[in-house]
Amino acid sequence: MIQMATGTGKTHALLAMYDRLLRKEQTSYLMLVDDAHHLVVREGSTRSAAAFRQLVQPASIAQPMAPTRLVPLPFQPRRLRIVGDAELYTKWMTQAEEWERTGRDQRRAESTTVHRVRNPLVRKAVLRRSKGRCENPRCRNPEPVGYTDSADPILEIDHVVEHANGGRDHGSNTIALCPNCHALKTRGRDRHELGAFLQGVAQRLHRAASSRRH
Repeated sequence: MIQMATGTGKTHALLAMYDRLLRKEQTSYLMLVDDAHHLVVREGSTRSAAAFRQLVQPASIAQPMAPTRLVPLPFQPRRLRIVGDAELYTKWMTQAEEWERTGRDQRRAESTTVHRVRNPLVRKAVLRRSKGRCENPRCRNPEPVGYTDSADPILEIDHVVEHANGGRDHGSNTIALCPNCHALKTRGRDRHELGAFLQGVAQRLHRAASSRRH
């Protein structure tokens, strides 16, 4: 920025001179301030030098906002209330009745499942091997919980390594479980540990049953 004195033709003459200088120095911007407090730029347009000075003042630069002052709130003790089973049951049944009133219980969801075909002979062989009892050595009640119409004990013939995940459909990978042990093995909290344990059990039971024929 260059400050200069004014006179007839001086400003424009100096601008022409500096324009040649700027082209020679490959500079793109020239700013002159004359003694009449006008700001003169290279293109010849003018603006108030007072406005220019205001722009370059530090006060015109946006200052960072002061951090929000945190005001401590007074302590308000809250009394916790234990919700009983009866209250929860009533609440949920009320919501279930509202579900019915709005017709949501009549909605239908279409589903399609694809699964590997199981060999019925494997189920038959493992059911005979179990002698009608749960084959989980940790079962709390290995005796049959009941019987079907065909007089078969109510047992789930389960693949230790899931059949859908490539598990072998064979006695060494299949075990007879009561409904409770089957639920524990399928969705229990310790299902991974139980599954690894039952894998060894199924293999031992298969070897023992196969050795009896010799």
